[in-house]
Amino acid sequence: MKTRYTYIITVLLLAVSFLSSCERDDPEVEMTAIGNMAGEWYVTHKVETSPGVFEDVFGVGYVTILTYNTSENTADFMFVDDLGHFWEYKTLVDVSPTDKSFSAPDGENLYYDSDGVSINNGKIIIGGGESRTGVKTDSIYYEVSFGDDDEGFTYIVSGHRRTGFAEDEF
Repeated sequence: MKTRYTYIITVLLLAVSFLSSCERDDPEVEMTAIGNMAGEWYVTHKVETSPGVFEDVFGVGYVTILTYNTSENTADFMFVDDLGHFWEYKTLVDVSPTDKSFSAPDGENLYYDSDGVSINNGKIIIGGGESRTGVKTDSIYYEVSFGDDDEGFTYIVSGHRRTGFAEDEF
């Protein structure tokens, strides 16, 4: 009888050790084609009200925008999307990954039928930003104007990459 229990325990121990020794082949996670140009950003939309003076004319403050790759995942294009926080715009921009620049001089607003969105002088500066609490992060800058803006403003959009730390949230 003792031999039988010893046999069962030995078989169970071997089965457990066999199952626990299996290695899993986890897939390798890769960057998208636009790499670190994609992200979530805290930005302001300001207008130059007098030479060298930039103001948040609508009092919106910091809002979240996204930059992300297309479904084709090419390094030539990405979306700039304000998620409806400012003017409600989403447009496809041309990308130069080597110098981290982007633009869409005659962009289409993909949220609604409008007179278009123009994004110029877009730039992402790796390590060039600082979060609310002083954490070094990436920065973003671009100039945007809207065909349906009665004022005809060109908004200066600038800010930094979201860190994910609660104390850096707006």
